[in-house]
Amino acid sequence: MSISVRQWLQEHRRKSQFSGRLFYDEALKQHTYYQIGGVARVIAIPYTLYDLAFLTAAISQSQCRFFILAAGSNVLASDSGFDGLVIKVNKLTSEIGLEPNGWLKTGSSVKLPTLLSKAARSGWGGLEFLAGIPGLVGGAVAMNADARFGDVQQSVQDRLKKVEVAVLKENDTNQVETKEYSTDKLRFEYRKNLFLQPNEIILNCYWEIAQTDPKEIKTKIRSLLKKRKETQPINFPSCGSVFKNVTEKDGTKISAWQVIDKLGLKGAKIGNAQFSEIHGNFIVNLGSAKAADVKALIELAKQRAKNELQIILEEEVVYLE
Repeated sequence: MSISVRQWLQEHRRKSQFSGRLFYDEALKQHTYYQIGGVARVIAIPYTLYDLAFLTAAISQSQCRFFILAAGSNVLASDSGFDGLVIKVNKLTSEIGLEPNGWLKTGSSVKLPTLLSKAARSGWGGLEFLAGIPGLVGGAVAMNADARFGDVQQSVQDRLKKVEVAVLKENDTNQVETKEYSTDKLRFEYRKNLFLQPNEIILNCYWEIAQTDPKEIKTKIRSLLKKRKETQPINFPSCGSVFKNVTEKDGTKISAWQVIDKLGLKGAKIGNAQFSEIHGNFIVNLGSAKAADVKALIELAKQRAKNELQIILEEEVVYLE
């Protein structure tokens, strides 16, 4: 007889050393920047590798579906929720420090503003492009976050040297297997990594940095924050950029917001979701928007871009459903 993940966790938690938190029948809108989403069967927040091993056993024994959630900054959760286990990794690893070889080690659960604040104080240059990007270090790596300084585009892959991950695979040791990705194994594409497996969770990231005048770092960070504040709708919940930028067959690059503008969809609304009037590649939650509203706008833009402009729009937002 099969057992649900909720039943398994309730039966085994007292006998375990699980130190994290468990939420049953928890609204996903409480855990995403969009403030959208129905009820998840279980949301688990692990604090240690032992906690991950415990959750791995729960997945194996219940055969449940699972989803790895970081800060939820680029996630659209379904109105119908998630009938499985959501593992939220925002409290897992939070170390920040220099290694003997000069690399900067950062835990995946470190908030990006926290990292940049310490980098600015310590003179750790090279990560300023992360300024204004919401979320955690692990999420930035998974999505190959990037930003433009003038004519220079910088991204995670330019500075990242090594990634340590935990593998959610049950074994006889009650411990989580770990592995590393480095050098040529750290493969990326635009706004995407090509190395993480579905059952792997980022633990620590190692960056190449340059000792830099703290004043110079702070100036770059302020400049990028000012630009984001002027050009992005920060007063409404969103997931950031909805679509990836487009490269046409002739190599021409087009920003996704330009596609939305050409289609005349800037400001378009369905329900309480709207293509932002400030930045066309943001769909904002005007208040009590549903995931269905957001997805309807996404499908409208994709269909019209294909039919009217012969452009294929690809989502950057991640669906939790």
